[in-house]
Amino acid sequence: MIDPRQKVVWYGGEYYPEQWDEETFKKDLEWMKQARMDIVTVGVFCWSLIQPEEDRYDFTYLDRTLEIFEKEGFYVCLATPTAAPPLWMVRKYPDILAVDMNGHRKTPGGRANFCPNSEKYREFSVKIAEKLAERYKDYKPLVLWHVNNEYSNYCYCETCAEKFREWLKSRYKTLEEFNQAWYADFWGQRVYDWQEIPIPTTRNFLMFRKDRFQSTNPAAYQDYRRFMNESLLECFQLEYLAIKKHTPNVPVTTNIMATFKPLDYFEWAKRMDIVSWDSYPDYGEDHAKVSMRHALVRGLAGGRAFVLMEQSPSQAIWKWYNHQKSEEALRLHTFQSLAHGAEAALYFQIRQSRGGCERFHGAVITHADSNETRVFGAVKRVGEELKKLQDRVLNTRVLSRVAVLFDWNSWWALEDSPGPNIDFTYLQELEKYYRALLRWGVGVDVVSVEEDFNKYKVIFGPALFMVDKKTAEKIESYVRSGGVFVATTMSGISDEDNLVWLGGYLAGLNEVFGVRIEEFDAFPPNEERTVEFLNKKYSVKLLEALVKVEKAETLGWYVDGLYTNRACITSNKYAKGVAYYVGACASQQLANDFVAYLVSKHDLERFCREPIDGIEIVQKEKNTGGKLLFILNFDKVGKRVDIGGGSWRDLLSGKIFRGEISIGPEDVLVLEESD
Repeated sequence: MIDPRQKVVWYGGEYYPEQWDEETFKKDLEWMKQARMDIVTVGVFCWSLIQPEEDRYDFTYLDRTLEIFEKEGFYVCLATPTAAPPLWMVRKYPDILAVDMNGHRKTPGGRANFCPNSEKYREFSVKIAEKLAERYKDYKPLVLWHVNNEYSNYCYCETCAEKFREWLKSRYKTLEEFNQAWYADFWGQRVYDWQEIPIPTTRNFLMFRKDRFQSTNPAAYQDYRRFMNESLLECFQLEYLAIKKHTPNVPVTTNIMATFKPLDYFEWAKRMDIVSWDSYPDYGEDHAKVSMRHALVRGLAGGRAFVLMEQSPSQAIWKWYNHQKSEEALRLHTFQSLAHGAEAALYFQIRQSRGGCERFHGAVITHADSNETRVFGAVKRVGEELKKLQDRVLNTRVLSRVAVLFDWNSWWALEDSPGPNIDFTYLQELEKYYRALLRWGVGVDVVSVEEDFNKYKVIFGPALFMVDKKTAEKIESYVRSGGVFVATTMSGISDEDNLVWLGGYLAGLNEVFGVRIEEFDAFPPNEERTVEFLNKKYSVKLLEALVKVEKAETLGWYVDGLYTNRACITSNKYAKGVAYYVGACASQQLANDFVAYLVSKHDLERFCREPIDGIEIVQKEKNTGGKLLFILNFDKVGKRVDIGGGSWRDLLSGKIFRGEISIGPEDVLVLEESD
């Protein structure tokens, strides 16, 4: 529950009254009520309006806006407008603007263009945040603060360079420690003075290869990412503290973007009162990918409720091909977020802009200026169904005994330096195993390496590239105590300084896994190798490991290629637990059948007797007792699902279900245990 006053899933979106006259504004609020909306985000990009000059503030517009919202009965999520500094500000203080990795300073205009280490930017952003908090501290409809908007901007200016050197001093203490961590003697880069350390840019460390930048010094860019993550997080924290001085009981958030590579959101989530995120699935995107992002956000929130801060009711605008979303897809995406823990669902945006970069971005009220459009009808239907749920989906938690580890440091370390295969990506490796688990209706959490492992029966660590001693010890202890751990190719390669482990990969966990990984072979996407697993042959692509078996049992081996007749998939009994290793980049079919083997071998709790494609089933437990069951059919054909004994009542239709049931194409059931 986001606020004690919350009795239903809140429903609404971002509105920009500054773009419209009051008559239009009030008409839109009436239409929002028709769509059963009750919450609105406001103020995201109004800095230039409320602070037209350095020493002058004018809250006339915002005062009137909030007065109208209160009169019309809306709850308010009030934003700080600090994502877009006013033009007068950056003209007077140009150092506020960020410098890109090519050494070019950004010009005025746009958003997320500020240097996170600019003292002037921080000064101004804290001032405006505190002014807002002080002014509206007694505003009754205020239920949530929304700081900035989609933090994303790295900077490579001289201020950041100096701050980075200070950060390195704090991290490594001495130049000797620094030189060892950065492996500075490679290419003769030993540092004798902290001022000699350059920041990674395209002029030195960074080079563009295929679809990403990679660093000629893996440690340099790894540390710069950590530093930038902390720098932007400090900006959030400064505004957070300014707000909390005046509204200590109102939760504060900032909208994140789930699998967004530049920022380690596990660090951010620790400092947010409630996690919120923006979900923009691609047209026709595999529902399992979207599900994994929701599960990650739930993991960031520690299993607690989160806010779906933005989704499009129809289409986005920044993609090459911006398809319209069907009514069925909108409904499925919204209920999928609820299944994973969202207790508020908001749109960007309520009314479609007439101008600007996002004028064709979807909105609840389109350029047709009508409440009788296809999109409005779809939004209204979702709103009506959300109200049918009443408070029954609030204060619930997903039931999970399986986890997939997600680690930003591994993502950076794997992809930000050359080799061994540029087409091997971190997210795809995680997604294939998550997708395989989803087919069985297995409850899956996506969590960090800092999570309590003992909560889970099985843990997957796909491509867990960076493993420090603490994490290695944690994995060993988990398996020794009876846990089941699965590592895949490119796991346990480097330590926290991005230096490769010696003595065989897997981070010194050779005893746990009963194998030693000697090397990897890489090949292009148009080639494949063959692996035999449980008397069936499968293709593998991109990467294969040379696995030297020491104590483990071989479950699968290479049929062809450089490593013919050598082990690929192994199982090792270690103390009370089991450690599995998958040495190649598995096809989805191999991942599916490997997971099926684990489901049977370790009797994993699952909802499906047999795997079902196109379906997502999420079991939730209510804090008052009893269970909920979300069944979402993303397929265009109906499905049969066996929900076992007992009776379940659909909160949307009121129908009672038991045993084997049917769910229509692209349909949703929200079932509650019935006496």
